[in-house]
Amino acid sequence: MDDFLKYLTFPYLWEGAVIAVQLLVGALAGGILIGFFLALASSSKHWFIRVPVKIYIYTLRGTPVLLQLILLYNVLPEFGLRLSPFTSALVALMINETAFCAEIIRGGIMAADRDQSMAAQAFGYSRSKEMIHVVIPQALRAILPTMGNETVGLLKSTSLASVVGVNELTMRGQAIVSQNFLFIPVLVASGGIYLILSTLLAGGQWWLEKFYNLDERARRARARLAKLPPEAEVMPMQLPKRRWDTQTAAPVLEVDQLCVEYAGKAVLKSLSLTVRRGEVVVLLGRSGSGKSTLLKSILALTPRSSGTIQTEGHFMGSDENGRALAQRHLPVNRAKSGIGIVFQHFALFDHLTALENVMSILLRVQGAQPEIARGKAMRALKMVGLGDFAASLPHELSGGQKQRVGIARALAAEPQILLFDEPTSALDPELVREVNQTMRSLAQTGITMIISTHDIAFAAGVADRVVFLQDGALIEEGPPTILQNPQTPAFATFLEHENAAEAQHANAL
Repeated sequence: MDDFLKYLTFPYLWEGAVIAVQLLVGALAGGILIGFFLALASSSKHWFIRVPVKIYIYTLRGTPVLLQLILLYNVLPEFGLRLSPFTSALVALMINETAFCAEIIRGGIMAADRDQSMAAQAFGYSRSKEMIHVVIPQALRAILPTMGNETVGLLKSTSLASVVGVNELTMRGQAIVSQNFLFIPVLVASGGIYLILSTLLAGGQWWLEKFYNLDERARRARARLAKLPPEAEVMPMQLPKRRWDTQTAAPVLEVDQLCVEYAGKAVLKSLSLTVRRGEVVVLLGRSGSGKSTLLKSILALTPRSSGTIQTEGHFMGSDENGRALAQRHLPVNRAKSGIGIVFQHFALFDHLTALENVMSILLRVQGAQPEIARGKAMRALKMVGLGDFAASLPHELSGGQKQRVGIARALAAEPQILLFDEPTSALDPELVREVNQTMRSLAQTGITMIISTHDIAFAAGVADRVVFLQDGALIEEGPPTILQNPQTPAFATFLEHENAAEAQHANAL
């Protein structure tokens, strides 16, 4: 026991442990940094980028790191490049780690919610801001456990550096044993040092997982909110205060001969639609009729085959000749459009509180000062009746509350047009009423709204104009009275089916 304690605290062995940690930190840092870009490249839509990277990752993951280390140490001198044993080991371990880190990071990125990414794009996030503020915070929760395991494995792999003469912990233990033949105390002490280092790594992993845990984040958010001073004095949201005469108001959105195809199938067929300022337009139609595609096309979230969309002279997703804008120009194009959207499945950023969700567009897209953004966000939350839930994370809210946060997020940016993509279809009946009431209140402010829904009664009560789509074509449009007196057989059949389904559902309750 005395020999074990002696070697467990032996400075010579701990100096070797320091060298092992240096190899670990250098290889892991390089592996994560390079692996991140390899992860993005391996998911590229361009085969000439994706295929070579996948071959690189496949090769490194499929061959022993010891073989790679020996090969690197002996091959580089053939080309006149001589590295020290430590540098050779560091480079070999780092190259090997790039492949494993790339796959871990790629898995984390793939686990991120695509709806949240689409929401970021819709509000005008650039690709880099989307990655930094939306994707990576989600991916980290999936990455950390696996990366922690990989880090411990890398610590043990540093012992392979002794093969090329790096005097790290394992090599030093072997050197001592070769002199005194005390195999058990020396090697067990070396193992004990590895266990101490592994325990420290596990502790760091535990702290990071706790830091990024959603419940812990909610606790910190509530503590921060309690310490903040009263709201900054800012101008209220510039929503219209009256209803417009929608018969004479100027057009605010013009869709002209819009065509959209998926896999060779026409989803929208030469669709044209004009929406006037202050008008509430309700889109009706069966699932797959093109309602959601139309709304996503308005924000250039869906590629179009032809046609143009403009808001008061601002062309969305294309130039005036209908030529599609390059991807790098779309974030600015969307940010300038003055269009907000509320998604069917909420698409709230799940790592942000309700207040932070609403502030996000103001901070990341509009560049508002934090105090001003917080004031506007609180006003928007109070407007939808959620001022008391500012520090709540999405998973702590009901479906109806989530959707109202989505409405507040869209409102805080003071849009000219507000799109609703079936905002109540994912809600229980009792939650539908609270969201519908919020939309009815908004309709009275005079903000221009386009709402996709299956709720006929709601459409009758809120719409200035009803538009019926079928198989991607506009079949019929007119005032809400057409809901009682449809002019086309297709619309009449649709209404009969929806009314029967609604009656059956009501009887079942």
